[in-house]
Amino acid sequence: MTERQRLNFLDLPAEIRVSILEYVFDANLQGDGFRNRAGSGGIVLDEDYTAAANMAPLLTCRHFYYDASCAAIARTPFVIRDTFTDVARQLASLHPKQVESIRSIAFLAGLRQFQKMQQWGSHPFGMPSLRLQSLAIVFHRSSYWHYPSDHNHEIVKLLRNLEGVEKIIFVRNGANIKGHFKTWYNRLIGFIMKEDHHRRYNCKPPVMEKVWWSWSYDDAAEAFYLEAKPAKPVMEEEKYMEMMKPLVLELTQRMENEEWDPDPRARNGF
Repeated sequence: MTERQRLNFLDLPAEIRVSILEYVFDANLQGDGFRNRAGSGGIVLDEDYTAAANMAPLLTCRHFYYDASCAAIARTPFVIRDTFTDVARQLASLHPKQVESIRSIAFLAGLRQFQKMQQWGSHPFGMPSLRLQSLAIVFHRSSYWHYPSDHNHEIVKLLRNLEGVEKIIFVRNGANIKGHFKTWYNRLIGFIMKEDHHRRYNCKPPVMEKVWWSWSYDDAAEAFYLEAKPAKPVMEEEKYMEMMKPLVLELTQRMENEEWDPDPRARNGF
């Protein structure tokens, strides 16, 4: 084969090029923008992580960008560290196909972000086109004290209707949480169950959830996870109470085992 006849990457069929580029970007899945997984104090945002670095191959040429931008976006965790960034506005600047390709977003949250979450409606950031595998809500680390319990009612209202997210992660990120981060988790889970029962059996007509969530707490990471599940079926209250009994007992035991300390700093890793 002469030099003129030799094939290059761009001469390959499009489906083969895309398969190769998907393999290239698969390495991005090894990171999620967090560090300190083996240390004490929980996971924290990795200040050196940038999504742009993981997507550098797209800068090779226009063909690379058109062939692989969606594959790269789907395999790249995006982290928003600026608490003044309007995430929805940033995402709206992307092509609709690129927005649909996003699978992982983490963003720093303070009072302003929790207030904006109340306006999302039934989709993350109010964008129905998002189909996230992971949405991480990361507390902003500063001298500021967070009062997440103040938002329990709004968070539970959001969760009952939130679609387009497979997993939600709340990460303490070394932030100052008034009371205790795990205490807040327990109270939030308790409110989820209380509100679900109230909406089902005390409201006329009943207000059923669109999404049910399973929950788990990671002591080492100082984070907790909510995984989306199908809504529970309509049932008699007695059967419902029997179904929920193990979850209530588990929560009660966790709350009884909590270590109460009059100094909130002792409960937040100081």
